[in-house]
Amino acid sequence: MSGGGVATWAVADAERWRKAAVPAVLAPAVGGWVLAALVAVAYVLLCRLSSTSAAWHSGPGEGTDWLRYPGLILLTALPFWYRYVPVAAVPAAVYVAAEAVLALTRPDPVDHPARTGWLVVLAAGAVAFTGGCLRLRARRRQRALALAAAGKRRFPLPEGTPESDGHRGHQHIYLGLALCLVAAAILTEGLFGDLTASGVAYDAVGQQRIALVLLVAGTTFYGRGQLAYRAARRLQEEPQPALVVGVRVGAKGRHWVCADARTRSAAPLIAYLPGKNDTRARIRLLGSGSAYGVGNGHHDIDPRHEPFEAVLYGTLAEGDEVALEYACVEYHRHQEMGRMHATVTTTPLRPDRRHGLGPWEPADGPARQRERLREAQEAEERFRENQRRAEERRAEERRRNPPRGSSTRRSGSDSGNRYNGGGCGGSSCASSCGSSGGSGCGGE
Repeated sequence: MSGGGVATWAVADAERWRKAAVPAVLAPAVGGWVLAALVAVAYVLLCRLSSTSAAWHSGPGEGTDWLRYPGLILLTALPFWYRYVPVAAVPAAVYVAAEAVLALTRPDPVDHPARTGWLVVLAAGAVAFTGGCLRLRARRRQRALALAAAGKRRFPLPEGTPESDGHRGHQHIYLGLALCLVAAAILTEGLFGDLTASGVAYDAVGQQRIALVLLVAGTTFYGRGQLAYRAARRLQEEPQPALVVGVRVGAKGRHWVCADARTRSAAPLIAYLPGKNDTRARIRLLGSGSAYGVGNGHHDIDPRHEPFEAVLYGTLAEGDEVALEYACVEYHRHQEMGRMHATVTTTPLRPDRRHGLGPWEPADGPARQRERLREAQEAEERFRENQRRAEERRAEERRRNPPRGSSTRRSGSDSGNRYNGGGCGGSSCASSCGSSGGSGCGGE
């Protein structure tokens, strides 16, 4: 597979890209948990320990408070929006912080737990605002650094690339809309009951609580789906920058993008988790023969222990959609030769930080080939053993329940057809990701 002018990513440039990320304490997962703790403390102080006010209600006998309800929704949604929809978390944090300031400056007396609770709300708004702005700034900086490394040339996506904009984010969008519609119906019922109540204060707090949960979940799902869908559209609609990178396979199926597939100490930069519909194999035959002959520049890859080389198309920041093209080699039990095909994966980039991957050592090529052939032989033997046992069970079943009015010859013919059926039994196969010493994976 030819590199076709695709730029390589220097390790020093990749390290600057990694350092441009938001500090770890404000990372999506950690920051989300910090905000969740602050919101929980605020709830306890304002709604449980405060004796002067219920914080979000007008007071006994005064009916349901609708004016403070939007602030309650935004405060509850802050941890979720910060983690999945940081663009929405920034204005929500401003609203929550402003409401806390107004509550603290009111002339009405408040007890110590309520005042402390409003201070915690103010702190939550400050953390969400600061972290959200830093995350958006880090995305812009990282995109700029990756674009500078890729150069000014742009490339169309490889032919056969999965069109992720046809499905990415759709389920989240539809689920979010459905939850928000249900919440709107519940709130409409409560508001109508409050407006039409005569002579007695109407209590719609129950409807508010149910709608609160639905609105927080619905807006989070909808926002996350919209961001994923827009990222997929940006990738598919126009030519993209491209970089030759390395990819390492980590725990739980996560794949980590590295600066290259040669530097053993290069740190993993950003992760992706390919789904079952995100990868399309064998889109193009790259060649056949002894792919890993001595001195031909190729190196056999064990993706569980070392990176393989790929070409990454698209911008490089958390939440962006990218396409990765790399080479995979298919081997058969009775063949020393392999067939190399191009494989393309389209996937969103995740904000994960912890990878647990250290320096790696290249695999021994001849040992890897012997291991592959041994695994293929074992798979073929297991297949034949399973076929033999299945045939014995069918024969035993025929002896116990002989067919009525059918000839033994036809039964034997059917049995032979079943035994000679499909699968990898006759030519047990194994696949391996591979990269070349020059530009063996991906590219034009």
